Amino acid sequence: MRSAGESDLLAKAISPSQVRSDGSLTIPRTFGVYRLTGSRREGRLYRLGNHPVRQQELINQYGGAELVALFLERPLAEALAGLLNG
Repeated sequence: MRSAGESDLLAKAISPSQVRSDGSLTIPRTFGVYRLTGSRREGRLYRLGNHPVRQQELINQYGGAELVALFLERPLAEALAGLLNG
């Protein structure tokens, strides 16, 4: 069950189809929240960073990372990752 804060933040997320690739980043710049899915999970389950380069780093480091939400503002991604990590 999602908390009200989590639902509010997810309502501010954008679709990956709303941005275009620009090398290893996107236009406009975006920030993803990712759930580690690989077998080498350690520490926090949810991570964040510049999309999509951070997702690729997490895949390389932990074996898998699924995009949970994409934001235009880093503080929104930070808030969601913090809530999800409890």
